[in-house]
Amino acid sequence: MPTPRYPVVLFDLDHTLFDFEASKKLAFAEVLEAHDHDSNDDVVAQFAEVEKPLWAGLESGDLTLDTLNYARWSGLVDAAGIAADPASLAAGYLAGLGRHGGLFPGAREVLDALHRRCTLGLITNGYAEVQRARLDNFDLGRYFDVMVISSEIGVAKPDPRFFDSAMSQLQGRSDLVKEQILVIGDSLTSDMAGAVGYGLPACWYNPHGAPRPDHLDIDHTVTTLHETLDIIL
Repeated sequence: MPTPRYPVVLFDLDHTLFDFEASKKLAFAEVLEAHDHDSNDDVVAQFAEVEKPLWAGLESGDLTLDTLNYARWSGLVDAAGIAADPASLAAGYLAGLGRHGGLFPGAREVLDALHRRCTLGLITNGYAEVQRARLDNFDLGRYFDVMVISSEIGVAKPDPRFFDSAMSQLQGRSDLVKEQILVIGDSLTSDMAGAVGYGLPACWYNPHGAPRPDHLDIDHTVTTLHETLDIIL
C-alpha cells in the first residue's frame, strides 16, 4: 500500500466522531427526571445559556472542567428553580454522558479504514470519566495509540501545551514532521485554532456548510467524514 499523506491523524471526539448532542439530550433528561424535574425545552435553553460562556472560559484557560461542571448546574438550579443539589446533578450528568449517544454515521467505517494504516489519536476537551467510559461502551479504545483528554493534563485546546502532550506520545516516531500530522475537528476555536497555532495541518469537519473563516489558514474542509479518507490516504 502507498504511504498515507498523513501517517498520523488526531481526531476530536465530541461533534466530530461522536454525536454529543444525542448523548447530552439523553443524559440531561435522565438526570433531571431522577431528581423529579421535567427536562422541557425551556430548561434545555436555560442550560445552554448558562453553559456557553463557561466553555469559552475553559478554552481561554480561565476555568477548569471541574469548575465548569458544577458552575453550569448551579447556574441552572438558580435559573430554573430546581430543588436539587447541583453537585448531585453534575455527577449524574457526567455518568449519563458516558453511557448515552453514539458515533456519527460513517465514523466507525473511517476509523476501520485508517486503523493500522495510520497512527490514530484522540484529542478531546472533555472529562476523563466521560470519554473513557465512551471508549469502553462504544468499542473505541482499540483504534487510538495517542490519547489526550484535557481533564487529565490540566489544559485544554487550543493551548499549545495540550498539543505538546500529543506530540510527547509520538516521540518514538522520529521519522515524523509536523506536516504529516493531521488534526480533524469541528471547532474553529479549539481544534482548528489549536492546530494552526501549533503548526499542524488542520481539517475542519463542517457538516452544516458554515462559511470558511478568513482568520484561520485551514488546510482542508470536509462535510462528511468519508471525505477525510481521500485527504489522508
